[in-house]
Amino acid sequence: MKIPVSWLREWVDLPADVPAIAERLTMLGFEVEAIESLAPPFSGVVVAEIIRAEPHPRADRLRLCRVDAGGSQPVQIVCGAANARVGLKSALATVGAQLPGGRAITEATLRGVTSAGMLCSAKELGLESGDEGILELPADAVVGLDLRAALNLDDMSLEIAVTPNRGDVMSVLGLARELSAGKGVMLKNPNVSPVRAASKASWPVQVEPRCGAGRIVTREIRGVDNTRPTPDWLA
Repeated sequence: MKIPVSWLREWVDLPADVPAIAERLTMLGFEVEAIESLAPPFSGVVVAEIIRAEPHPRADRLRLCRVDAGGSQPVQIVCGAANARVGLKSALATVGAQLPGGRAITEATLRGVTSAGMLCSAKELGLESGDEGILELPADAVVGLDLRAALNLDDMSLEIAVTPNRGDVMSVLGLARELSAGKGVMLKNPNVSPVRAASKASWPVQVEPRCGAGRIVTREIRGVDNTRPTPDWLA
């Protein structure tokens, strides 16, 4: 089971040192098999909005974009992505940025036009294996904000081996409960707003006596398209 450390922290106070959290879980009987960063190291990448997009005067497959990166003046970027369009918020690697694999971003001239940075795809940032154009960020993303902060990419995830007889810890709350009991600290109660049902449909459940289930909660969800990519906020 993989779980983000930030999610555990919402339920229980934990040490700042992630390996210390992993050691505590292992001592409680839940071996941590891996500690991973949610994203590879990169720097100098910010949230930016395309405010103008025009064809490149000397290249059919390139576009000349004016980008708001939170500075006093827009930035000129040459981009070859098909999804580069006005109003799109994306990831801008500014001049001096360091991308995964040791790639350094410098000011470049493409077909006679200066490009002061690069609009990045998820693949170029090491976030996904696919490459479907530049990264598309939510409309409410804050222009100029460091992308790592905007997407919480400095978080760590723990891969935990849970034995088959401990189904009660196959959740964030279950693991937080174990950490709370093991250290003798109070379990938090984060403010989780209930999601109101949009349908009156129900799923009948009958709990037999002594079946071992203390509580069963169900909800019917319709209209899910499993062919679409997972939205950024959920991923």
